[in-house]
Amino acid sequence: MTETLVDHYDSYSRGLREYVASVAARLGVGMESCCVDTSRPAQVYVALDHRLDQFPGRDLALLWDEGTGWHAALDPGVGEDTVVVAKLHGAERPDPAMVARFVMSLNEKAG
Repeated sequence: MTETLVDHYDSYSRGLREYVASVAARLGVGMESCCVDTSRPAQVYVALDHRLDQFPGRDLALLWDEGTGWHAALDPGVGEDTVVVAKLHGAERPDPAMVARFVMSLNEKAG
């Protein structure tokens, strides 16, 4: 029974890491810009080289968790909370190209 659980976890972990690597590549960043926590509920953080026009001094990140999917958020400054600016609605793990289009559309939505 334990081997089955370990195999399932390893498969899930490997699949999530591969998915995140594909998303990161579409966004033009490497896995060194990503943090993947595969413990349940799994979470992902992707630091982006992209900023929003309305927040020029704030870094943008992409956050994912297995319960709510992808969110774009402003990285917090010292003593601040993360500010979610947009959510990608739909599938929990949408196609990486769709995630990239979501990020690139953020300035268009704000304008």
